[in-house]
Amino acid sequence: MDLLANHDYDINNRFVEYDQVVPNFVSKNVREYCDRLAKAKAKEIQLTGGGKPPAAHPELSTASVAANAVNMEPTATEAFAAVVMVDVSGYSTLTSTLSDQGAIGAEILSKTMKGYLDKIIQTILLHGGDIVKFAGDAVIFYWKVKPSPKMSPADEEIERGEVVLKACHCCMDLLNNLGTYHIDVPQSSTDTLRIHLGIGAGKVFDIYVGGNPGRWEHFIAGDAVSQLSHVLDLAKAGELAMSHQALKFFSGVVNIDTVNIGDYDKRCIILHGLENAKRKISAPSPKEDEDLALWEIAPVEANVELYKKFINQSALYKLQADINQCRLFRAESGLHGLLSLHELRQVTTVFIKLGSLSRWETKEQLVEAQEAMNIVQAALNRYEGSLRQFHVDDKGATILCFFGLPPLAHENDAEYGIKAAMEICEEFKIIFSDFSIGMTTGIVSTGGVGNAIRTEYAVMGDSINMAARLMCHPEAHLSILVDQRSFNLCERILHFDSLGEVKVKGKTRPIAIFRPKELRIDPGSHRVSVHRNPADIIGRLLEKELVARTLSYSQSDSEAKAPLVIMMAEGGQGLSSMVDYTKQ
Repeated sequence: MDLLANHDYDINNRFVEYDQVVPNFVSKNVREYCDRLAKAKAKEIQLTGGGKPPAAHPELSTASVAANAVNMEPTATEAFAAVVMVDVSGYSTLTSTLSDQGAIGAEILSKTMKGYLDKIIQTILLHGGDIVKFAGDAVIFYWKVKPSPKMSPADEEIERGEVVLKACHCCMDLLNNLGTYHIDVPQSSTDTLRIHLGIGAGKVFDIYVGGNPGRWEHFIAGDAVSQLSHVLDLAKAGELAMSHQALKFFSGVVNIDTVNIGDYDKRCIILHGLENAKRKISAPSPKEDEDLALWEIAPVEANVELYKKFINQSALYKLQADINQCRLFRAESGLHGLLSLHELRQVTTVFIKLGSLSRWETKEQLVEAQEAMNIVQAALNRYEGSLRQFHVDDKGATILCFFGLPPLAHENDAEYGIKAAMEICEEFKIIFSDFSIGMTTGIVSTGGVGNAIRTEYAVMGDSINMAARLMCHPEAHLSILVDQRSFNLCERILHFDSLGEVKVKGKTRPIAIFRPKELRIDPGSHRVSVHRNPADIIGRLLEKELVARTLSYSQSDSEAKAPLVIMMAEGGQGLSSMVDYTKQ
């Protein structure tokens, strides 16, 4: 069998094609949005005679023309939704512990979290939830009420209660089956992971922002999302917290006296169980569009081009590379096999928080979000970084960027990252009165999570958590904070202010933080005099002895085969100095 030929095998078990998997990387909402745009454009092309598709496949051919012709615009669509965020407790501690193990620790973290997240994702999809974002150890998902002019106000209230009830059933299923997840991690005291959840209900906006050079983002914001910032922190590990707004709609379809409720105060309600819950009205009949199979089927081929605009470039690159690798080595490249391939890299993380966009109340805030997106994309395009995501969660509005993920990887990614962060910072100061930026550098692991319906390449590592901690530190307000490794890698080109050491969540010891000031006039002159004399290198006794012995051996026997010495080290560990020592 020719493994490089095109095949139409089962996506879960055998060989899969690139375009078969791409749709799984976007939410159901994004797929429907792109499909509507492509269909409208195809109709326009047919009416104007701009495309003359062959009779055999008229719809596909017209859609192919339409997909390339669609011009997306920033939009904010209002609806009612029940929004849930599930967060893994114990993740920060586990991440910090594994960071001491270096690169292998990042890989263990990624594979450990994959097993847990796979099961969480499967449960959410079985209950009909639409996953909007994967945010590290958290997942944001929702159920929407689709507005209809035929729906009476009374029916609409019932429909709102029904989506909150669906959210509650899903959350209780998650807690009952995955509330405690046992793990076996070498050299770690953490042997279990737990989840806690929050539910908000009310107005949401489906936000679409993006543009040049072609990357788009979808996220949700509004009152229902804002409620999560209050209730999620009140839910302990193994608990579900519900906002009072969500309870109001929930009580419209369920008799509250039959529900197992724990704590009840003015901030939230802790829901313990629905096993004895009795409905006030009969359950509605299933709706046709709730059948998951309806959006598991392959979409019109050309619409995949629109989906790609919502997927970061590094994920698309890794997907294609993993498919090629599986075929090259004659391994099964079914979706399960693809998502099991992990990659380790040193990456610079730039985490941005936009305080002014933390609460969405009107569509007018779309302008601010689009301006932020324009500034970030321009900087990333100039310094070859990757936009991971723009989203709103319990921490507010955040933008996550990486420098060093393929295909945009460089020897000096930290320098690229700090220059981009400084450019973004200066532009933001003109527009926004409240923002902060955290930047770190470290080893991360990239690997897939999910299943045949919803998939994501998760990027995990302690340095990403630390970037979020720095971003939220008060000293980061209207500026940038960087960690020790980023400082070491960028000190050659930048002046920094040392802000001492601070305590952060997940670390037993304080960490050093720095604030970048301005570029050095002559970066090449910085610290040259320190190592002008090779003997000034401190330590490295074994390395010096090896170099001396190798050179001595080569000089004593000119006809002998020259021995080979390979020097390897992570960035900032003195590799360049050691090379200079060897040359001299």
